[in-house]
Amino acid sequence: MLAFSLQLYAVYKTHPAIGFDLWVFHHALISKSLNAESAYFSRYQNNILMLLIQHGYLSVVGIKNYWFKLDLLNVILVDSSVLINVLLVFIYNKVYIARVIWIQAISLFFFPMILVPYSDTFILPFVSLELLFFVCIIKSKKVIFTILCSTLLGLVTSFVYFIKPSAIIPVIAIVIMAIIRLRKISKREVLTGSCFLLMLISSYVMIGTFVSTQKYIKISKQDNMPPIHFISIGMSGQKGGYNLESVKMMYKLKSPQQKKEYSIKQIKQTLEKRGPLGYIKFLISKQGYNTANGTFGWLQEGNFLVASSKVHTNVFKQYLYADGKYLSDFRFFAQILWVIALGILLLGFENRGLLENTLRLGIIGGFIFLLLFEGGRSRYMIQFLPMFVVLLTLISFDGITKFKRIFYTVKK
Repeated sequence: MLAFSLQLYAVYKTHPAIGFDLWVFHHALISKSLNAESAYFSRYQNNILMLLIQHGYLSVVGIKNYWFKLDLLNVILVDSSVLINVLLVFIYNKVYIARVIWIQAISLFFFPMILVPYSDTFILPFVSLELLFFVCIIKSKKVIFTILCSTLLGLVTSFVYFIKPSAIIPVIAIVIMAIIRLRKISKREVLTGSCFLLMLISSYVMIGTFVSTQKYIKISKQDNMPPIHFISIGMSGQKGGYNLESVKMMYKLKSPQQKKEYSIKQIKQTLEKRGPLGYIKFLISKQGYNTANGTFGWLQEGNFLVASSKVHTNVFKQYLYADGKYLSDFRFFAQILWVIALGILLLGFENRGLLENTLRLGIIGGFIFLLLFEGGRSRYMIQFLPMFVVLLTLISFDGITKFKRIFYTVKK
């Protein structure tokens, strides 16, 4: 409760305007002229559903105090993810319940992304739901409950795909583990898989139809950025992150085929320039940029937060704003916690239960995705945090025990 209360108070005392992509959302939600915003959402059509949901929310609560109300929604979503994580751990093994509460509470104290109402945090409760339904499936002894959970998993997966496609990676890990562990096909497994696929396909069609027929903002479907574009910029530069030159070229090219051909050409040129060893070195370096920052890229985006801690100053602004007096202290403590968490995850490899291995596979899948597609900053890791939190909960004892053994061995 202390962590939740502190979050609400922090949002109330700050709720700054946020730049980068969210500035386009801001104009699309409060402006009557949507021409420029239409161009953006035509290029990044995966953001349309979130825009529509935020529009519906603001239609109910009003646009007065816009940033505060969006941050409040963001807090609700983040905290919902926390509660779902606690519930799924309780269902899986209630022995870990105190541990997951402590881990979640501590992490919330160092998670300023509640001030950034974007898809990274918006998707968190739904990623947690993916894991919750999986745990319910493997723990349930009743066929009807298993079928219900698999159906809901299919629905959530479709919804997640339209908000942030990469966030379906946990479900991909679940399917892979289910196939690996399959010994013989029973009626229960056939029903579970069939219900999942049926709901996945039907809900995908329904949500896709809703998004494509919406009237709120005019969209040019052929302007959508092809997936291969994000692979191309994921190979560019030093970090494999946002590439303005490539994006500008995408804006100039009109047809989807031209965009694909340009991206393929860029990929070939990059591979020829780097060579096999050079590309491997690049991937190793990029993995560091993708995962090393314990603040998850706080203030690293262009035009991220244009606000001063000196205006109506308070302790939250001093810790989180770019000119804040204690910003470096926040970064230091957040980094220490992140390093400890990664260390425990690395050392807790001996715990190899079904859920633990599925979470490991999902995290590795997230790493691979960020290596192949646009990355270069750890903000993209936020969408996978439920997997990290749950796995850390389940293997923390093993990881700490392993660390003690290594420590005493070295000490001797």
